[in-house]
Amino acid sequence: MYLHKLRHAIHKTILSAADLLYPSVCSACGNPADRPGCHICWQCFSTLSLEAGYCCSLCGHPIQTTEDHSFICGACRHIPPAFDRARVAGRFEGKLRHLTHMFKYRHALWLAADLAELLHGSLLSQFNYPAIDLILPIPLHTTRARSRGYNQAELLATHLGHHLNRPVVPQALIRTRNTGTQTRLTLTARHKNVTGAFAVSDSGWVKGRTILLVDDVMTTGATFSSAARTLKKSGAWRVWAVALARGQ
Repeated sequence: MYLHKLRHAIHKTILSAADLLYPSVCSACGNPADRPGCHICWQCFSTLSLEAGYCCSLCGHPIQTTEDHSFICGACRHIPPAFDRARVAGRFEGKLRHLTHMFKYRHALWLAADLAELLHGSLLSQFNYPAIDLILPIPLHTTRARSRGYNQAELLATHLGHHLNRPVVPQALIRTRNTGTQTRLTLTARHKNVTGAFAVSDSGWVKGRTILLVDDVMTTGATFSSAARTLKKSGAWRVWAVALARGQ
């Protein structure tokens, strides 16, 4: 644990020194990045499309209601998710959409720390985060991982682990088949597409624990639900999920 904290402190020191020598620019607007060690300026960071207000108690989808009690949306009643709670930091639109695309498809890996800050904020406000035992990124299939060269969910999870001081174990959950894109599939088809797509490499990692799943975009929650079902079959006590943005 001490070495983990020491490495993180050294990393922050190196970033601060690099900022003095090579000032970074904001990846959203191109102006100077005035947040130390970051690549999104305060102005852009403060105007990202974040989610707030009443939402489904399971998937976190925003709802229009005057009720203040727990509410489950129609989609979760139709196909109950296997996860216990899922939330997103913001909406997949505007600057957040642009930044997420850069991070996921254009190798803008320097954005991982900034985007993980959004996830951290969502956790602080929406979860009993001290109860989290283990953080797992949603894995890519080996074929896609080789093609892309990195797993964006794993990068986010790693930074989130630093914030929460919790272990991140990417190898605990694996994707057993290449499910392809979910973009144009219906709700039912999305769930069918990812059914049985995951496996736990060693149940000792997850048995009896509260697991936090991490991904970049959540739309229907089908991927999170499939992964959560696999984890619970291997003995996980509770599975929460958090994503950077909610897709359409």
